[in-house]
Amino acid sequence: MRITKIQVEPLDLRLQTALTVAYGSYPELNYALLKISTDNGLLGLGEASPDPEVTGETQTLVLEALRQVSTLLVGRDPFDLESILGACRATIPHAPAALAAIDMALYDLMGQALGVPVYQLLGGQSRPGIGLYPVIPLDEPPVMAAMSAKFVGIGADTLKLKLGSSPDLDLLRLREIRAAVGDSIKLRLDINQGWRDAKTALSAIRQLAGFNLEWIEQPVAAADLVGLAAVAAATEIPIMADESCHTAADALRIACLGAADMLNIKLMKSGGLHQAAQMLAVADSAGLPCILGSMGESSIGSAAGLHFVIAHASIVACELIGPLFITNDPASGYPVNMETFRASPSNLPGLGVTLK
Repeated sequence: MRITKIQVEPLDLRLQTALTVAYGSYPELNYALLKISTDNGLLGLGEASPDPEVTGETQTLVLEALRQVSTLLVGRDPFDLESILGACRATIPHAPAALAAIDMALYDLMGQALGVPVYQLLGGQSRPGIGLYPVIPLDEPPVMAAMSAKFVGIGADTLKLKLGSSPDLDLLRLREIRAAVGDSIKLRLDINQGWRDAKTALSAIRQLAGFNLEWIEQPVAAADLVGLAAVAAATEIPIMADESCHTAADALRIACLGAADMLNIKLMKSGGLHQAAQMLAVADSAGLPCILGSMGESSIGSAAGLHFVIAHASIVACELIGPLFITNDPASGYPVNMETFRASPSNLPGLGVTLK
């Protein structure tokens, strides 16, 4: 089997509700679609989901990066994964989302060629499925409370709240949300660096202590590992690193500094399934629980992430909810039960998704 053709296209995903976080608002997600064809008629799909604040890329950059490495792919056997990805990393080292698209498309092709789902290539089926949870975008307190109540009303038992505009307003948001959903709903906070420094973060966390929070994600600036470590050491609420942790080397550094209690692995930050597995291995060795996060990918990127979660039992939570909020998903085949907020893997070969 040899790669014969590379196609790269813009992928502009429209959202039902704008995704607003501490550093910006996104009514539309400007991504890229990768199609890799082979001489035996197979089509591998990949998705690059960049964010300048997280991966350091724009849609224009990932489109250029994917086109730049297309000559490295044509004529190659997709099973030469290490060699292909190594050559691509050397050529576009600062384009992790573009690398993730290549990685998942190669896995898609390998799975299809062998007639097995991708999770079988990553370690096999460690669980039948995993629960998801809605993400509530940053907004005014009544709006966030109403959206939270809506999701709880249709069955969600866990919510992730986007906070970080200011500690005082975040406290009001959390009060209204907790009043709207009750005490039994599990709440997880994502600050997206919004509190910036350890002093501000610790002051805010002291005010939030009575809300029974499961964890707080990235309370300080990504580069401030010393500040992140200070927060983690001073609070009993688990602190998670997201924007601070992109690679296996970052995971090792965070573990050595005691800078976080948990890590958020995202395929777009790490450069795909292959690199994400290396990060998870470091985290597992250091005793740091990991979740599998999301950049709001379509069914293509979300399916790749789900295969990773299904193959790795140590992943403690999964945020692959992008397809639930996208109005123009380019693919189908990402299986989610909206009544239970549970995703189960497709047993179709490869990623199990097809273009509409």
